[in-house]
Parts: sequence; C-alpha cells; structure tokens
Amino acid sequence: MSVSWSSKKECRSFFKSLCAQEFAQGLVQNQQQLNLHLRDFLKTQTGLWGAYRALPEEAQVEEVFQISHLAWTFPKMREGHLEFFEAQKFVLGPYGVWEPSPDSPQRDLQAIHGLLIPGLVFNKNGSRLGKGKGFYDKTLSSYQGVKVGICFDFQISPNPLPTEAHDVTMDFLVTESGLVDCSKHQE
Repeated sequence: MSVSWSSKKECRSFFKSLCAQEFAQGLVQNQQQLNLHLRDFLKTQTGLWGAYRALPEEAQVEEVFQISHLAWTFPKMREGHLEFFEAQKFVLGPYGVWEPSPDSPQRDLQAIHGLLIPGLVFNKNGSRLGKGKGFYDKTLSSYQGVKVGICFDFQISPNPLPTEAHDVTMDFLVTESGLVDCSKHQE
C-alpha cells in the first residue's frame, strides 16, 4: 500500500498512533535482536559516541553503554538545540527526557565520532522525522560524524517522508532485522 503524506503533521500522527499500539504490546524479542545488531555495528567503531536515554516509546540503547572500547556522551536540551556531555548521573529534563547531571563535562560535537539517534519514523534513504521540535536537525546541521537512526522495523516507512531542506538524514539505520546502509537507498 502506497501512502503519500500531505504533511509532517499527518505522518507524525499516523506513526505516533502506530508506535503507541506496538509499544503497548511489548517488544522484548525485537529489542533483543536490535541490541545484537547494534552491538555488532559498534564493534567496528571507535572513539567517542553520542547516545540517548530512551523515552518509553523509543528503542532502547542502554545495553551498548557497556561496550568498553567506546566512550559515551549524552544530549542535554539547551535553547532549542542539543549539547553533549559525558555523564555518570542523570536528571529528569524537559519533555521527560533523562539528561546528564549539571556537573557533567561538556564535549564538543565535532569531537564525537558518531551518534545514535532516535526517531518516530525513518525510511531507508535516511530520511527521519522526530517528534517535531527539531532539536536533532538544528544540532546536526553541520555535524560531519556518523549518524545512526535507531528504530524498529515498523518505524521504517516504505513511502517517501515529507521532508524539508533543513532535515538531517541518517547514514545508517539499525533495527531488529539488521543494519541498513542508507547510501544504498538514495532516491
């Protein structure tokens, strides 16, 4: 079934509803498979990486924080964009997101080799729609590192997503089915 979204709002509404249904059913096996594929991908990576503390309706990535050859940073919302910090302790920030505690050291975005990025919906060419605030797009507009979208298969749309010039695309997607190299799916 081919769907043409008339707006980002319409697309977000559909996928918010779909996510609510899917997450309510529980995704334990899917999450375990996603974790395996993410670990396999990260085995080949080095350096400092950025990740997120997942909201209830986002794929979890906490298991990979134990990968010893990588160092981790986490985002904190600041004036409409994200800044990244090394963190051992977290506090509840705006929008119910766990953020690094105030005493966490900040890291320059360009020093971060790659980022694990949540989203509401993606497609295989790397297009991404988040929740609509634009934090990741604003932050990543000049970022040159590896961008990895983290989601479940049902969050990958086979149809083009409504995008704008400022929307940042992913280099890879990781789902319970494996790794998607977005450069192989350019339209």
